[in-house]
Amino acid sequence: MAVKFLEDVGAKLINATRKEMVDAIFAASGRVVIGETVTFKQSMIDGVSNIELLKSWGCDMVTINHYNVNFPMIPGMESTQAGIEQFGSCFNEAGSKGCKPSTKVIENSFQKIFWQFGFGATIGDVKRLVGVPVGMTLEPVTEEDDYPQGRVANEENARRGAEQGASYITLIHTPQMSAGEFAKSVAQVRSGMGEMGLVKAGKMPWGGCSFLVNADEFVTEAEIKELAAAGADAIVLPTPGTVPGLTIELVRQWVTVVHNCGLLAETTIGTSQEGADPDVIRRFAIDSKMTGADLFQIGDSVYGGCCTPENVMSFARAIKGQRHTLRRAALSPLR
Repeated sequence: MAVKFLEDVGAKLINATRKEMVDAIFAASGRVVIGETVTFKQSMIDGVSNIELLKSWGCDMVTINHYNVNFPMIPGMESTQAGIEQFGSCFNEAGSKGCKPSTKVIENSFQKIFWQFGFGATIGDVKRLVGVPVGMTLEPVTEEDDYPQGRVANEENARRGAEQGASYITLIHTPQMSAGEFAKSVAQVRSGMGEMGLVKAGKMPWGGCSFLVNADEFVTEAEIKELAAAGADAIVLPTPGTVPGLTIELVRQWVTVVHNCGLLAETTIGTSQEGADPDVIRRFAIDSKMTGADLFQIGDSVYGGCCTPENVMSFARAIKGQRHTLRRAALSPLR
């Protein structure tokens, strides 16, 4: 039975195969909204994860940025015993296991908040709670870089991410890496992900800078085709207005190339502009729709590694209307 992105929830949606997800997104006719959060920041509201909040505001998918397959954590969820032991050992030169301290040393109310960082909780754990696809990012850096090994975009980390529940993996091209090197990272992640989920790859403004070129050269047709050959399912593109000089017409040209390659096109806001006022957010949404894209992501940079509920819901309503926004918010994963 075909997956219907705007109507399904629970096991049917979170267990969808790579092909089922691609077909369902195409069939949604440009009405799939993606939220984003950061895994090392305390959740916006205690006792609930940002992933659950984003779903409740109308997001159909959620991306967890900075998720580490060697040290999984989901703030807003209870830490596991294994996660507590691992967390303690990371900060202990002797390498001994961590533990919960006595309440005679650290009061219980403090511990309750601290252990809500969800040490040891995985994407699969939270995905079952929300009933929508949840993905992660990996960084296209080399193994020699001073970077956590569980965050590097390679075949092993992609496989482990999928095993921990990731429905998709996103890679963002940074200015330090050539197009060819980036495509190789995408190919490795594709190999590790197999048919267990999607691979999304492309460009956004990064680290406070662009790629120091004219807007019409920010993305090239050759780069898109190279990522298609590497096995990407979706090409990530900046939303019109988030890069100086980036117009609807330019992004529309790139989306056309993406679709001609048989891939999904995703526009993203990741420049802290997700924290603008709701009128600006609605304009971003409609401008993105006019490019012909299939997926629309709103970034994580406002409070506590998450956007505001007002802006996420304004974004979702502009993309797919009140009916589908409230349906997604209300649907129980038990259905």
